[in-house]
Amino acid sequence: MDMHSVALAHATTRAYHQRVSDALDRILRWNELVTQPYIAFSAGKDSTVSLHLTRQVISDCVAIYIDAGCAFPEATDLLHATPNVLTFAADEPFLDTLERMGGVDGGRELENETMRTTVIHPLARLRSEGYDGHVVGLRAEENRGRDMNFKIHGAIYYHSGYAMWVCQPIVDWSYDDVWAYIFSNGIEYCKTYDKMWHMPREWQRISYWAGETGRRYGRWAWLRQNYPELFDKLVSRFPNAARYT
Repeated sequence: MDMHSVALAHATTRAYHQRVSDALDRILRWNELVTQPYIAFSAGKDSTVSLHLTRQVISDCVAIYIDAGCAFPEATDLLHATPNVLTFAADEPFLDTLERMGGVDGGRELENETMRTTVIHPLARLRSEGYDGHVVGLRAEENRGRDMNFKIHGAIYYHSGYAMWVCQPIVDWSYDDVWAYIFSNGIEYCKTYDKMWHMPREWQRISYWAGETGRRYGRWAWLRQNYPELFDKLVSRFPNAARYT
């Protein structure tokens, strides 16, 4: 069976329908805690599902995309096609952060700095503009840190560092749940995924195309094969990137 057929079959299961019901209930409860909410939208599959769920509860809820200048072309297409999406600039373009931190061979400090420039600082600016809660499409299945956060804080919690109420409506969803929701509801998704079906599930993520996470495991080799013009842009600025392909 192809991915579409598998997803549609999964969408008929009782467990899947319970997950959808639980997600909508979380959004309803979270909405009672906030006055100026938004949806964190990356154009990835999880935030796409979270956006669709949220707008069933709050039809006019704004979605905010943090732009660091490295979106896949299909992600840009989806952003333009999705109503009520605001683009909010990161501290600096992603490639500028790479250069400032010493290039593509950076380690933990580079990861920490990109987190600051693309997440932490933009969130502080959003809070200063009055936003007091956001929906995020994080799932515990994806890594141990997210799983531990869910076990400690639950699906709805107040993040004192960001001064925001956080809602993770699909935090306990599986990969199959996500695609079942997308295909069974006929939702437009980022077509970059159509070039990823052969990859392990854990690598099928839409992020900044120049992101350095996973570069040693074929991320940039895949970029070179599927988006040679973007790979050339990366290598023209950071020649060492070619060593990872």
